[in-house]
Formats: sequence, C-alpha cells, structure tokens
Amino acid sequence: MLTHVELGERLRDARKSSGITQQDAADKLEISRQKLSNVEKGQGPLDTLLLANMANLYGYSIDSLINSSESDDTEIKLAFRSEELSEEDQEVINWSRKVLINIKQIREICEAIN
Repeated sequence: MLTHVELGERLRDARKSSGITQQDAADKLEISRQKLSNVEKGQGPLDTLLLANMANLYGYSIDSLINSSESDDTEIKLAFRSEELSEEDQEVINWSRKVLINIKQIREICEAIN
C-alpha cells in the first residue's frame, strides 16, 4: 500500500512527465498552488475526485498512479518539447498516454487469461 508521500511523489512525477507546471496544474484543477504542493509532498488531503482530475489532466489512469508495484514499466513515456505545446496539443498527448496505458492493461489481462 502506498503512503501519502509515495502517492504525492507519483503525482508530482506524472505532472512533470506531462510537461505541466505546478501553477498551470493548480489553475486547471481549480485549487491553489500551495494545496497542489502539499498534495505532492504527501502533506495535504487528497480526495478521490481530485485524484481522478489529476490523473485525467496528466494523462494517467488512477490505477497506474496508485498501483503499489515497484516496477517502472507502467509509465508510458512520450517525448516532446513542452514549452512549444498548446493546451490542445497537451490534451492530445495526455489522451494518447491514456490509450497506451489502456492497451497495456488489456494485454496484461489477456496474458493472465491465457
């Protein structure tokens, strides 16, 4: 089971890998930057709605963020220059990440069945 600090670190890493600054994420999540900072440090409250919104914004499934597996292979990495991205481009990248995570999960289910 993940601690609040470990989950906060995963959320911070997901945000950074999505190329989103803490201030931009806070603005889009409609929370203060301080609250986001506290969540990422494992010091602030994190309800399921906020977790779902963060996962959606960063392009991750909730399961990939809270899965306590130590394996790094659950992360889908996409290379891009974040400073040149429009908001629409960022949404497409995050949507693509979600699709790739879903494909990976479907493959794992198929392997478990066979």
